[in-house]
Amino acid sequence: MATTAQSAPGLSRPNAWFLSFLREELAPYPGRAGTVARMVLAATLVMIVCMTFRLSYMFLGATFALLISRESPRATLQSGGTLLLVMTIGAAYLLISTSFVIDVPTLHFLWVVCSFGLAFFVISTMANYGAAAVFGIMMAFGIPL
Repeated sequence: MATTAQSAPGLSRPNAWFLSFLREELAPYPGRAGTVARMVLAATLVMIVCMTFRLSYMFLGATFALLISRESPRATLQSGGTLLLVMTIGAAYLLISTSFVIDVPTLHFLWVVCSFGLAFFVISTMANYGAAAVFGIMMAFGIPL
């Protein structure tokens, strides 16, 4: 009736999976240094401009610079166009729908709830997570304004 304790394979060190994950994610590949340099330069320049002119919500500029940056300049331009389109749709939704609900408090409350529900739905269903996140950011910062 004696049983021997069996150890699960691969659980010798609790952080082993995390170290292997980091090794895989940070492995060098052709063009990685250029992409990282372009992302750092874009975020830094955006923050310098925002800090110089003391713009409101300036952290969003650096976030968008990181969301737009891709492996090639063509993909970066395409990503920027997609995010611009999503921001335009979000701004149009906010501006048009606000004019209908601004005077009635109960309707305004329902609009806020439905708008956040729409943002969560878009984030969960869109294939392009960067564009979905931008739509959610538009809702999160546009509704209180």
